[in-house]
Amino acid sequence: MADIDRSNVEAELGPGERAPERRKRSLLDSAIVEFTTYGIGGARVDRIADRAHSNKAMLYHYFGSKEGLYLAALQDIYAGIRHAEDRIDLDISEPVTAIRALIAFTFGYYVDNPGFVRMINTENLHKAAHLRTAQDMPAINRPILTKVAAIIDSGVAKGIFRPGIDPLDLYISISALGFTYVSNRHTLEVLFGRDLLAPEFVSARLETMTDMILRYVAAD
Repeated sequence: MADIDRSNVEAELGPGERAPERRKRSLLDSAIVEFTTYGIGGARVDRIADRAHSNKAMLYHYFGSKEGLYLAALQDIYAGIRHAEDRIDLDISEPVTAIRALIAFTFGYYVDNPGFVRMINTENLHKAAHLRTAQDMPAINRPILTKVAAIIDSGVAKGIFRPGIDPLDLYISISALGFTYVSNRHTLEVLFGRDLLAPEFVSARLETMTDMILRYVAAD
């Protein structure tokens, strides 16, 4: 899912797609704009419907309630990053190259999709109360850990990586190094006077992240 920061959302009818699917997609995209801008408390269903060129009756028909729509939007953004991860070319036989590619993708996704970052922060403010009610979230998120584990195992087998690295802990570390940089960029810019999303600083941050992770996984 690409980040959506425009005032009007219209979904184009794709091959084999029906109009109801297009209307539902438009409402969902509009909701992501609304929730990432105002949070769940400040979001308004009338703005969501208007932006999608629909109406509240249709919104309730598809999603039941504002909370149901928020959960659908939350699931959609997680599915978006997981689908994008599936398209990364990770050559397990080259574990260092694979780790570099994963770090670059993860950081790049956060930079390119600030709405994703904002929505995850919103859900954490609510202690994941809505996400806990979602179905199959562990199954959706499991494949990335399987890939990370395979990269680690390949590196260990080649003597490049040290043994005993937990795949989830490693993925959390990669995520945290990039996520915090994007989520806190506004306060950091005020405090330290640096435009963190300027291309040269994004590139420098990626180099820092990559160096830190490769040093962490390296065999002694």
